Amino acid sequence: MQVKSDQIFSWLLYMLEADFQEWEKCSANEVLRSELRSNSQKLVNTAYFGNDISALGELHKALALIYTREFSSAEIGTIHCEMQPIFRDIAAIFEKSMFDYELSQLTDGWLEEMPKDGQAYVKWLKKIISEHTSSVHPLYNDFLANRAESSHLAFYFAQETNLDPRFDDILAFLQIGVDVEPKLELAKNYFDEMGNGELAGVHSKMFKTALQQIGVDEKYLQENMLLDAQISGNISGALALSRRHYFKAIGYFGVTEYLAPRRFKHVVNAWRRNGLPEVGIAYHELHIGIDAVHANGWFNNVVAPAVSSNPEIGREIAIGAMIRLNSSEKYLNALLAHLEEQFNATQIA
Repeated sequence: MQVKSDQIFSWLLYMLEADFQEWEKCSANEVLRSELRSNSQKLVNTAYFGNDISALGELHKALALIYTREFSSAEIGTIHCEMQPIFRDIAAIFEKSMFDYELSQLTDGWLEEMPKDGQAYVKWLKKIISEHTSSVHPLYNDFLANRAESSHLAFYFAQETNLDPRFDDILAFLQIGVDVEPKLELAKNYFDEMGNGELAGVHSKMFKTALQQIGVDEKYLQENMLLDAQISGNISGALALSRRHYFKAIGYFGVTEYLAPRRFKHVVNAWRRNGLPEVGIAYHELHIGIDAVHANGWFNNVVAPAVSSNPEIGREIAIGAMIRLNSSEKYLNALLAHLEEQFNATQIA
């Protein structure tokens, strides 16, 4: 069996329906696995060095499929299927290329003035976040605030499924092996995500309600997901699932918490301006207040102590934060361009 570089996604789809004997056979087939690694690298070269959008889409669809499995619950029918050897053969190559690209977007010299004291570091990092062009983005401050109609909100909500529905699981992964003090802060955040023990208040459930109220179902998601949204989700997944990326993840998701309140207030206003059911906007309205609290706790009780304990950690946290800012800007630019095109087409019609 040969799996060509442009067939990796479809082959993974096939394998996810395979039985454990098929998985064992493929895992033991060193020729197949060598070809998989070789063709995964070929896809990387075509996508990132050849600037081929089709190849980039194939790469990130395959990576997203692996992460979907990694974030899924156990299924009795697959408990004998050892998928990790195959998954890691592919994902490790794709993840390296993804992060190599993100790191290549960082400017030189920006870390030179990084403080070594935790509290001074937090002030420095917050300033960097606030001054980044993605911090106050026209998607929120202009389009959603002033012009978005319900169809545009549906498309926006669909793209946001790249992170929001699995944020509770991401917080669970981030707590693994962490010292008690930062773990307590992450656990508070996690318990809020779980509705503080109340089913109706579980954030992923509330977000699902928002999708239902705006008419976004699985078919809509499959037909309308932007590549840049998928890439953003893959970066989030990779950072959460890999222990070696923990410090980058702390910076990355700290930015997410910090920027959510200023962004979500425009989402809430757009929702109400369009007269949509109140039950659908409860998730975003809640996060305007709660994420401000979480952001302060995250920076003061997770970031600051980590930097004070070892200033070298600050470099990794800052890199993670900048990856979030840069990738978020790219994603929001692509989303805004798509929504502007939709809006203009409607105006002409």
